[in-house]
Amino acid sequence: MKRNIYLAIAIAIGTCGASAWASSTWSQNLVADCTSSAASQACSGSPAVSLSGWSTGSGTITNPTAGSSFAAATVYNYGSSYGLGVVASNESASATGPHATDNINGIDAMLLSFTNGPVNLSSVSIGWNGTDNGTSPYNDSDLSILAWTGSTTPPTMAGASLSGLLSSGWSLIGNFSNVGAQAGNTATSSNTSTYSSYWLISAYSTSYGPTSTNGQTLDQGNDAFKLLSVAGNTCAGTVSGSQCNPNKTPEPGSVALLGAGLLGLIASRRRFSKR
Repeated sequence: MKRNIYLAIAIAIGTCGASAWASSTWSQNLVADCTSSAASQACSGSPAVSLSGWSTGSGTITNPTAGSSFAAATVYNYGSSYGLGVVASNESASATGPHATDNINGIDAMLLSFTNGPVNLSSVSIGWNGTDNGTSPYNDSDLSILAWTGSTTPPTMAGASLSGLLSSGWSLIGNFSNVGAQAGNTATSSNTSTYSSYWLISAYSTSYGPTSTNGQTLDQGNDAFKLLSVAGNTCAGTVSGSQCNPNKTPEPGSVALLGAGLLGLIASRRRFSKR
């Protein structure tokens, strides 16, 4: 009987499989959760996230130029039908703009800092974009997603070199071409293994890698978009480096099922011993 019980335990644990320790998925409407217009803000919603704006734009509003290092920029919320845009110091917040995250006269980006621990970012959805609503000089919506996998945290964006991001602790998750033409205006990543507390969503730059992906051309200099929402996964176990080690804490439902099965086996053994 003991052998049968031990065998049943092994089978129960085995049948729990990966689902017993599966990561949970989440999605976050940043337009609804990040309502302020500021260089940095703590957003509501779950998972907890702070949002900040950055740009390599330099010069002045009347004479804008493209710089080589990042400085703080303001993130403006233009509502649910448009999204969140970045206005650099060399851009105007007036009606004439430009208001989007773009790569004209500098590379604009948004930094998402998840304050409760690392997540895997699987998709990014945009609202207003240069593909759907392009007016000169915007006619495209290429974007890049990067994750911080460096040894120090948090990452320092102020003064960070655009050309040196990928050698200073940032890892490219993907360059995505013409997102405004994709289903749901969504860039979907196939990277499910990288977990980080810090994610950078940027207008495309040649500093981020190849100028083509999946047979489509990536262009620097005509891309613009406003961010609506993000989605991803949380690790049910622990994150070592940037990898999720799920085999730590089983899901409560799996534990309950396993416990119920063991109680049933014990009860059966007692009845057998009384015969």
